[in-house]
Amino acid sequence: MTTKTMKTTREFGIVLDFKEKMEKVDFYVQEGRFDELNAIELASQGKLISCFGNNAGSVYTVFYLPASPNQDYAVGNPERGWDDEQATKYDNPEIENAPANPYFSPAGWQYKLRADEAIVLFTELPPECKYYSFINYIMFTEEKKNKDYSKEKGYFRVGNEATGYYHPIFGSIGSSVNSGNVKSTGDCAYGTKAVIVVSANKNVTDCVIEQLKEAGFSEEIINIMTIPEQTYRMGLDRGKDTFAFLGRISQPADQGAYEDYIAGLGENSTVYRVTPKTEMPSAPYANEKLIPRGNGEHEAALLSDVEQHLDTIRNSLIRQYADAYDYEEFPSDIAVPEGLTAYTKDTNAQGDNRDTAYLMTQNFTLKSDEDFIVVYGVNHTATGKAHYSNAVLYARPMLNGVCSVYDSMFSGTANDYLEDGCGNADSYYVYKMARTKLDENTKIIEYSTGNEKGQYYGVDNGDTLLMAFRAYVDETGVGASYYEIVYDRTIVFHKK
Repeated sequence: MTTKTMKTTREFGIVLDFKEKMEKVDFYVQEGRFDELNAIELASQGKLISCFGNNAGSVYTVFYLPASPNQDYAVGNPERGWDDEQATKYDNPEIENAPANPYFSPAGWQYKLRADEAIVLFTELPPECKYYSFINYIMFTEEKKNKDYSKEKGYFRVGNEATGYYHPIFGSIGSSVNSGNVKSTGDCAYGTKAVIVVSANKNVTDCVIEQLKEAGFSEEIINIMTIPEQTYRMGLDRGKDTFAFLGRISQPADQGAYEDYIAGLGENSTVYRVTPKTEMPSAPYANEKLIPRGNGEHEAALLSDVEQHLDTIRNSLIRQYADAYDYEEFPSDIAVPEGLTAYTKDTNAQGDNRDTAYLMTQNFTLKSDEDFIVVYGVNHTATGKAHYSNAVLYARPMLNGVCSVYDSMFSGTANDYLEDGCGNADSYYVYKMARTKLDENTKIIEYSTGNEKGQYYGVDNGDTLLMAFRAYVDETGVGASYYEIVYDRTIVFHKK
């Protein structure tokens, strides 16, 4: 038995060795980039036409990939500051190219995939934080003929006559690789290294793994994320689906370490698009069997007199402010469908993730600087229904998240609104969002007009707004069941 086969340590090999070995087994290997996608900044610069409900306070990371071999690249628009997509390194002039991806800025973060291509990411994992994850998405799908999309939530069109006309699905594919399940070089999920392989073909995956092992990468650090070829329209032809990969990072323990990590991410990570020179036969994956949401125990059953306590909070708030304010109450409901449901419904999932439950209110507005918002409800983290939870204020139509409060801020916030002696007051929260500080539990809402950071970092009076709530990862390892949590509530107070 050789020393190589006896290794049991979780080693991170040599990235360039992997590239060379893949080329020797007749694969094209093209390098892309793995880096931050700052939706609010890009939208404020006019380079992004939707923020897709970004979780304010969290950061997102994506692949920026070149076109596939013998595929045209998508041409940008200099007047909008939209760069061209990265062209392929392998363009045989004797072969007619496949059409370009429908253009969507920033170029390269959504792409078509041949069913026999794979994407291989070598990366350092985020420093300690409350949560991080990586997940694949179906991004855009071709519009169906003779279908009116004008009333679809989150609808917009991309593409042209050459590429075909597409609309967003942004629906998750399978489960995430996250801080609770990642395979990496160390016993800690933070600051270690990992390899992620995205593939729709079992034989291609096997080939990639073999070359990774030959390049010194332990199989114990390789995370496989599959795309079921028989579900999605894979390929480079006109009308085939486009895909994306999204990382999320929330609530770092050390802000400085986190900022250093993001600043160095592009240099400290490598992503390759690998494509066989000769098309390989289909070897598809089935749709992943997902972890069911829920454990059969409703959050209300974990708390005594939950409805009474929520009514007490509501009545206390109204009693405090009703003399000087009119008010509107907004219950929340399920915000978005899960990815495959959205795909089969041909509708926009806004970048869903099965690691969380998403709730959302109906639309409202702030009419003056004296108007304010109160969010209140059960602290899902305190009940064990979430590893973390938060509430975010959004503006339509961009769905830019501008103001957020997290469960780490909730302790003691409900005390003044509950009866004396309430034994589980920290199982509830009350928080305000306003233009000026009303009390210690107020988050300031920035303006859009005149905002030095950019117009989509804030909202103006009269803008169409909504509240959304997230509850990330319960004891099952995925987001809480929508039928086992007490839904968060919103009151908007308008100065009389």
